[in-house]
Amino acid sequence: MTRKRLPGSERRTQIVAAARRVFSRNGYDGAKTLHIAREANVSEALVYRHFPSKLALYRAVLRQVFVEQDQNWEQVGIRDHGAAGIVKALNGFFRACALEGDKLESIDRHRMTLASLAGDGSYAALIYRRSLRRNQQTVQQANVEARAAGEITGEPLDVNTTSMFAEHVGTMIGAISALPPASRPYGVSDEELARQATWFCCRGLGMSDAVIAHQLGEG
Repeated sequence: MTRKRLPGSERRTQIVAAARRVFSRNGYDGAKTLHIAREANVSEALVYRHFPSKLALYRAVLRQVFVEQDQNWEQVGIRDHGAAGIVKALNGFFRACALEGDKLESIDRHRMTLASLAGDGSYAALIYRRSLRRNQQTVQQANVEARAAGEITGEPLDVNTTSMFAEHVGTMIGAISALPPASRPYGVSDEELARQATWFCCRGLGMSDAVIAHQLGEG
């Protein structure tokens, strides 16, 4: 079968999309350029014409993931002060993880993280460190404000660590939401799953039920 000739930019985009799927399934070490070529329905020689090495291709995938990471933060990042900012950001994040399970880029992003954690961990570490650097200041400030207002009480926890706890919950929700319904372990709707994940994490931070319910518009 004759392959359709595409402009160079479109072919490059096609190869990056295929590479992302292969990396998400096999991790960096397990992914082969031949597999990527087959996934993209092109020759391996054509892959190397656009990307001199597997590492260069991996970096192209990372750049795409970083753009999406920044876009996601713009959509679900902290906007308000104190508990309001934390609760709404967490709920927006978990909703995105639970309700976008049918979007290929979201599926691949979560699967790449899990594949990395099962391997050398380099990709997952990079993504999580970047998230911390990107969000640290606003998250820290919101926590300081919430504690000063009495909205967070109890033993102070390391904010970076609790931020990672929320990231890990979101990663698993996103990956599991991409599975067929019969394979998902949760017994609630995606909307309710996001809501309960928000309650779970906010309680862990030291917020009372009254504070959480108020910020979610439930009280």
